This record gives sequence, C-alpha cells and structure tokens, in this order.
Amino acid sequence: MNYIAKQIRGSRSFFCLAGLMTLLILSSIASPDFRTLDNMITILRQASTLLILSTGLTAVIITGGMDLSVGATSAFIGCVCAQFLKIGVPVAAILPIGLLIGAAVGALNGFLVSVVGLPAFVATYATNWVVKGMSIIVMNGAVIFGLPEGFTWFGTGYIGYIPVISVIALIVVVIAYFLLQKTTWGRDIYAYGSNAEAARYSAVNVYKTVFGAFMLCSMSAAVGGLLMTARLNAAEAAMGDAYGLQTVAAVVVGGTSMLGGEGGVSGTVIGAILLTVIVNIMNLLGIPSSAQPMVVGGVIITMVLVDSASRRRDETVSKKSRNLLKTPQKGEVV
Repeated sequence: MNYIAKQIRGSRSFFCLAGLMTLLILSSIASPDFRTLDNMITILRQASTLLILSTGLTAVIITGGMDLSVGATSAFIGCVCAQFLKIGVPVAAILPIGLLIGAAVGALNGFLVSVVGLPAFVATYATNWVVKGMSIIVMNGAVIFGLPEGFTWFGTGYIGYIPVISVIALIVVVIAYFLLQKTTWGRDIYAYGSNAEAARYSAVNVYKTVFGAFMLCSMSAAVGGLLMTARLNAAEAAMGDAYGLQTVAAVVVGGTSMLGGEGGVSGTVIGAILLTVIVNIMNLLGIPSSAQPMVVGGVIITMVLVDSASRRRDETVSKKSRNLLKTPQKGEVV
C-alpha cells in the first residue's frame, strides 16, 4: 500500500490532480451553481476541444519538441471543410478530408524538424503563420455559418446526457494513450525525448518517430478544428487563435516535461479540465473577462513552479542515493 502511495505521489500529474481536486472543492463552496449537473456537462463540453488539441501535442512535447501551429491548423482545417460543406460535399467525406490535411501539415513540420534540422519552436512558429495566411485566403475575410445539421450535431448533439463532442474527445484520448503506452512507436517517442543521441544509437528510427509525433498532433488538431466548427456552426480564420498557447499550458500543467521523455495523455486530461474549470468558476463568480487571463496565467505559473520544485527534489534524492551507493561501507576494501 505504501509503495502504491509512493508511486502516486511520484507521478508527474499528481500535483495537477491534487490542484484540480482542491479547485473543485473550493469552487463548489464559492458558487452553488458550480456543482449543478448542467454546469458539469458544460465544463465537459467546453473542455473537449482543448483536450483533443492538447492530446496530440502531448506526443510532440514528449519528444522534447514543440508545435505552435496547433491552433492555426485547427482553424485552417475547419475553414476548408466548411467551404466544402457549403458547396455540397457529403458530411461523411469531411473527416477524411480534414485528417488528410492535418497529416500533410504534420508531415511538413516533421520534415522541417527531423530532415532540415530546424528547431521545432522555429519551424512550427513559421508553419503557424503560413497556415494562418492560408486560412485568410480560403475565407477571403468572410465568415461561413449555417452548416448542415448532420455536421453540427457532432459539436452540439447529445447521447443521453453526454455531449457527443465529449464522446469523441474520449475516443481520441484512448487512441493516443494506446499509441503512446502500448506500441513500439510510443516507446520510441519516450526514448527519443529522454535522450535523442542514445535513441539513435539504439536503432530508434528517428524520422519515423518525429514524423509520427507531428502527424498525430496535426491530425488531432484536424479533429479539434472540425468539432470547433461544428459547435460554433460557423467558421472564420481566427477561431483557433485562443488555443495557440492554451494547448501547451494544458500539456505542461498536466505534468509533461518540456524537456521531453516524461508525461503522458492522462496528465493532459487533468490539465485541460483544470484550465476549463478555472475559466468556468470565474464566469460564475462574475470576474471580468479582462482579468481572467491574468488568473489563468498565475495558476499556470504556480503549477509549473510546483512541478519544477518536485523535479529538483527528485533529482536531489537520486543524487544522494547514488552517492550512498558509491560510499564505501565500514570495513569495506576500496
């Protein structure tokens, strides 16, 4: 039992989970409306798009990389698919089209990072502006609205009390979890993120690993962009801007190290819900929207500082353990 408790405390997502539980308790006390069923469903629905976008990004950050084009990619794919819907393309064809575009953007990022050798931050920042410019060209400054009901149902419909968008988010999370935790490719991602050079010498296919991570990220962005469009029943070039750095925050707050090699999808789920709950309780308490970014930023800084302190403590304990092993015991011949 003590071993299990120690393992839980040692988990990178432990502090995020503890923070989420504390926040839920305090929010329930601060606002009776917070603990209603309708509000819980609202939180679930609002967290779903952020969760889908953040889930794919988790794979990239585990490699030690970064993708700053997630928000722009989701908006671009949403805009393109909205244009297709307006000209009569069947709803059933929209997901494959979106995934293909997402795979192409991910392949471009993977090529720039693993083949050309650009830093991931620089490569994806450039891709972000390229894709954003393409969104503006596709939309020509207009806003598309009034999309088919068969499409908007995925963003606004329900299965019982559960929003359809949340069911899709769960499916994306399960797929990403399986890929990262149960496949050789997933193990290669962690190995590459922990030590890229050692991974190369261990015969890890670096190109396949990096390409796969960026393609998973952009394909998740495609799903998120389609659901964003379906939920809004509209598409416009800037609709993904709010998710640009929010996705990074959800992944990092969830315990995934920006240095790579540590973390996972389960922590990202907690991080995405935590950020959504913060915004939700601020709305219920009537905190002005102009002040909300400061509060969210403060929480993110706090969570990252706590995580950093935990990492330093673990490193200190590890060093002491290694020193004890090296120290000769009494009567031992050195």
